[in-house]
Amino acid sequence: MSESAAPVSVAEAGLGLSAPVAAPESVAAATTTTNNTDTNTTARRPKKVKKLNKKDIDEVLMHDIVELRGHNHWDWDPKTPAPFQNFEELEVTIGSLAQSGEGLALLPDRGDGWVVAVPFVVPGEKVIARVYRHNWGYSHADLVKVIQPAENRIAKDDILCKYFGTCGGCQLQHISYSDQMKFKRQVVENAFKNYAAKYFASLPPVDPVAQSPLQSQYRTKITPHFEALHPKHRAAGVVTEPVPIGFLYAGKRKILDIEDCPIATPILNEGLKIMRAEVQKTIASYKKGATMLLRESNPVVAGTESEDPPKTTKICVTDHKASITEWVGKFRFDYPAGSFFQNNNAILPSLIGYVKQQLHLPLSTSASTSSEPTTSASTDAQPSREIQYLVDAYCGSGLFGITCHEGFKKVLGVEISAASISCATNNLVLNKLSTDTTAFHLDDADKIFAHIDFPSAETALIIDPPRKGCSDEFLDQMADFLPARVVYVSCNVQTQARDLQGLLDRCAAKGLAGYKVEAIRGFDLFPQTRHVEGVMTLTRL
Repeated sequence: MSESAAPVSVAEAGLGLSAPVAAPESVAAATTTTNNTDTNTTARRPKKVKKLNKKDIDEVLMHDIVELRGHNHWDWDPKTPAPFQNFEELEVTIGSLAQSGEGLALLPDRGDGWVVAVPFVVPGEKVIARVYRHNWGYSHADLVKVIQPAENRIAKDDILCKYFGTCGGCQLQHISYSDQMKFKRQVVENAFKNYAAKYFASLPPVDPVAQSPLQSQYRTKITPHFEALHPKHRAAGVVTEPVPIGFLYAGKRKILDIEDCPIATPILNEGLKIMRAEVQKTIASYKKGATMLLRESNPVVAGTESEDPPKTTKICVTDHKASITEWVGKFRFDYPAGSFFQNNNAILPSLIGYVKQQLHLPLSTSASTSSEPTTSASTDAQPSREIQYLVDAYCGSGLFGITCHEGFKKVLGVEISAASISCATNNLVLNKLSTDTTAFHLDDADKIFAHIDFPSAETALIIDPPRKGCSDEFLDQMADFLPARVVYVSCNVQTQARDLQGLLDRCAAKGLAGYKVEAIRGFDLFPQTRHVEGVMTLTRL
């Protein structure tokens, strides 16, 4: 707990909540879209129109805008002001959805073809939008009203969350789940078309996105925020009204009070009620705002440890230093609550099963890009006789190295974090795996190939980097080592595609045949949001 805030005691009430609240920190920056559909938004305070420059371009959004316009217009003169007054309301027709989930409307008679980005809309709809920020050649706007809704828009009464359109957490609840899957498949395809353009023609068709078994109540981690009282109110010790506790308004640096989150698991929503009450009682003790942590854990019920499988229970953990127990198929993972682990346990068996399937594809034949992902993390794959070794880069607490160890002579995981290596090694013991055949090594991912004595022609590599993707140093070493099979898992399909082009460029520069892309598939780890996980399989030629 930070010295700037007093500890918060959270009543357990049978939920297994643990105190204290996560250490306070600054509220995260706001997202770029706002407000309620079919209702007028609160008027924004007028701001002086600033001079625009090319730094104002969102690179990913730029590709979506160019596709909508049909040509590149980024030579727009920055001395020419945006063709709208601040907070001007426009009647526009939505032409397409950007990867951000925002709708894009082209106004060919304004500013030589200006584009307006509007949230919470469906292509084909006619809407009223209020412009609030200008960028180089395009503007962002609030949705004021839907004039002509699309036939496939979800009815307001059927939308999952009462906060949708105001909360910045979800972007797609007004779109059917099947349409969300089509949208996310297009996001994956566009990422490779835009960021691996040199090789796009040779890539296989992008497979349909693997659906999440749960479209709500799936998130096993949430991080609500609250701001501290004004100093004079804190000094007086008087709280005149409850402090908002929740998530950021869409497009605003302001916290929306959230009583429950429909995409969070039930145990987290029960914990949120208790934590909200405790924070309200102790709010005067906080000198700064705080970001709280609520995470689901599934510990073993005492006395059932020897059973196979043991009995488990669900609890909500609020201490970021406490230990979380997560089960993925038959495998158990313990890790600190504040560390990274995938937040949709329902889809993890499918994701792991697919990764295992791809790792063991025969080297002599191509993968079938139309095959459906395996639905169990414990499903036995038929190992290729040619691949004997597995390297798990960016291994974290050992998720892929442990769940995918079967069928390999040896598995090596590499991670820069000593705490993560400690977790991964402990998870080996928890899953009764031999440290002679599976091990985790502390090192920077940029240096992992220097420590690998596996023959590259018999080695498969799993990559699961952070959003920024792989470094140039990592790609350089990968091109030198040339593992026989690569399965690249990514939470950012744009950097994944960029890394593919970077790897193939390096191979070409060395006069090497490089890799064949066997399959590209998205996984919906975050239903109702714009996010999609990408999995790409490569085989050395």
